[in-house]
Amino acid sequence: MERITRLLKTEFARFVIVGGISAVLEYSLYFLFKLILEYLIANVLAFGLTNIVTFILSKLYVFEPSGKRKRHEAALFFIFLIGALAVNQAVLWSLVEFAGMDDKIAKALAIAVTVIWNFFTRKRFVFKNQEGATQRGTTNYPSDNL
Repeated sequence: MERITRLLKTEFARFVIVGGISAVLEYSLYFLFKLILEYLIANVLAFGLTNIVTFILSKLYVFEPSGKRKRHEAALFFIFLIGALAVNQAVLWSLVEFAGMDDKIAKALAIAVTVIWNFFTRKRFVFKNQEGATQRGTTNYPSDNL
């Protein structure tokens, strides 16, 4: 039980939890918007709204304070978010238009692909701790470095 508790305190585990919430929200919003909009427009709206929520959850729960000013951190988040949106759109479009895949499956795969981009850019650039603080509310266990 202690090992599970320590695992859930790691930054990556918190990222997975927030990412799971975000993925469900994005997937749901996509199909809601798709009822009235073309699939690529629905994707942009779902992605954008979801990532506002994700930014707040990431800042509060996943990553430690970066030591950067809030505007600077938000600007970096949204710059890398544009890259994530481009990846997400490209994967969705390619799978639907070229592979003939159903958009339900293609959207799930597009979300999965952008998870890697999001973790890397948020960890290394957006929420990178400049001050060397320990994990928020935890002891720095060896597993925290995953």
